Amino acid sequence: MKRWSSFAFLICLSLLVFTLTATNSTLAGDDWLPIPPEELAMKDNPASPGSHAMILYREVFTDDTEAYERHYVRIKIFTEEGKRHADVEIPYFKELISPKDIKARTIRPDGSVVNFEGKPFEKTVIKGRGIKFLAKTFTLPDVQVGSIIEYKYRLVWDQYGLYSSRWILNDNLFTRRARFGLKPFRGQFALRWVHVNVPAGKMARQEKDGVIRLELENIPAFQNEEYMPPENELKSRVDFYYTRSDETNPQKFWKEQGKKLNEQVQNFVGHRKGVEQAVAQIVAPGDSPETKLRKLYARAQQVRNLSIERAKTEKEQKREKLKEAENVEDLLKRGYGDGEQITWLFLAFARAAGFEAWPVVVSRRNEYFFNPNNLDPRQLNDEVVLVRLDGKDLFLDPGSASCPFGLLPWSETGVTGLRLDKEGGTFVTTTLPSSSASRIERSATLQLGDSYALEGTLSLTYTGLEALRRRREARDEDDAGRRKLLEDEVKRWLPVGSTIELKSSPDWAGAEQPVHAEFSIRMPNWANSVGRRILMPVSLLAGSHERRFEHASRLYPVYFDFPFQTVDEVTLQLPLGFQVGSLPEPQNRETPFGRYQLSCQAQGGTLRFHRTLTSEGLLFPLQYYSGLRAFFENVRTGDEQQVVLQSAQAGKNP
Repeated sequence: MKRWSSFAFLICLSLLVFTLTATNSTLAGDDWLPIPPEELAMKDNPASPGSHAMILYREVFTDDTEAYERHYVRIKIFTEEGKRHADVEIPYFKELISPKDIKARTIRPDGSVVNFEGKPFEKTVIKGRGIKFLAKTFTLPDVQVGSIIEYKYRLVWDQYGLYSSRWILNDNLFTRRARFGLKPFRGQFALRWVHVNVPAGKMARQEKDGVIRLELENIPAFQNEEYMPPENELKSRVDFYYTRSDETNPQKFWKEQGKKLNEQVQNFVGHRKGVEQAVAQIVAPGDSPETKLRKLYARAQQVRNLSIERAKTEKEQKREKLKEAENVEDLLKRGYGDGEQITWLFLAFARAAGFEAWPVVVSRRNEYFFNPNNLDPRQLNDEVVLVRLDGKDLFLDPGSASCPFGLLPWSETGVTGLRLDKEGGTFVTTTLPSSSASRIERSATLQLGDSYALEGTLSLTYTGLEALRRRREARDEDDAGRRKLLEDEVKRWLPVGSTIELKSSPDWAGAEQPVHAEFSIRMPNWANSVGRRILMPVSLLAGSHERRFEHASRLYPVYFDFPFQTVDEVTLQLPLGFQVGSLPEPQNRETPFGRYQLSCQAQGGTLRFHRTLTSEGLLFPLQYYSGLRAFFENVRTGDEQQVVLQSAQAGKNP
């Protein structure tokens, strides 16, 4: 995720407000609301019997004039499992937002009150699809089955900042009653709002006092599913955004936005002699066009990327005295900048080297899908460069740390972007890499011991977007944390009780090379002994990882982040005195939903297994779910086939 810029200024709060309202929300004055006796006496949720907890009341009020947002949440606990809602997280962007006035209390079943007297602490939390936030966290005291918990707080930001808000109406708990309100900023900006997946007749309306309000009752809990589209896209919501434009025609609106954005980029990039001088030092006259472009890309990524650094305290900021670069020449001199600025530096490099190159603002698909009829400029929330190389278009994003040349982060692949020019730009679609570009390769050499334990080495290689994902996950970890990330992933592929030890660590700092690691592994009791025979599954590394889509019905379309491929090569040394009794039939299934290949060969005292699983699709509508599920059931069936080993003495028996 790139650092916040003038273009991305309105994006920040929208993501934050989603996270907060989707988890829990609040709003109220200084006093706690009274507790109705019937709420204290409730034993279950009458609208959804068997619930662990429910939200009795939730309120959010935003005041864009005074630059704050108040939140209030009241939750009823019905079961032991429901007590986990006593652990509260308030995510926020430290550079922009400050949580204030956090108060919480527990109302016991007998009506007595225990106030939270502790101090919230700060930690980094990871939400869906790898998005990281800081969070104030705390645990409410003495929560029992039958208790009511409630908490409230304010989010405060700079009064000179103007953000757009988003109301997420569904929570992960059933909500009995919810109120939302927003007091707009009165000035040169007009406020617009759009309803998405909101029930008919439940629209936010601006009242006589100027406040936009919405009240709802009995809001169903949002149900999560594996491999679903971004939950923000699926939930009911109201999007607010400020604009200076009066344009309501989508085509004209985006042309208008494109002209403004192009002017901002050109003011930053310009024609700078310092850039031309730098390019002359980076590339050589005899370099091929691709070599030149790769060198320029690598040089841009050498600039210190402030977007991936942890948020600094005010004291640290004063000590370091970092200043905002005014243009690309200034950026080169300072040697640091945010991700957007680094991307535009590469744009300036490419143009100075004689390439046709354009700035492109894109709509990431990890949180929402672009809708051109929604005239919200926040939808275009990241930046890439389009370069014409040897007659072909190439999308590049050096401002995304660890992103190799020729790839984009997965959330920027296959998405709508606006290629900017002085006429307002043209919509384009970024490239989507094939599955072969993003692979997990697992190569194991194992031996089956006398106790039927598998033991040996595992070589693991991630390429393309798989490698980029692991590098990003490991970015903020120390050596021990990175080791744990890798070992935990391997554990998910192996049976419970297996032991894994990392023997060789990857090159985490690089971008172009795959992420490669070596492990020693041991899987106890892998095979079953039946008389003089040994039975064991043909697939040794698939584990629970491939047990997708076990439910016959589904609520949402299936959504993969990117096309993927897993390739396994396993060599297994048989124990002395055993030979192959039978091998399963080879598998070679190719469907519109994926490709699955499996083969096993015996050579003397050795078995060799080959397995490939490939998926090229991204989004599968519900009408295709039965076919997709059937494909993965066939994968599961193929993986569970048995290899039969037989004692060499067995054949001599009468």
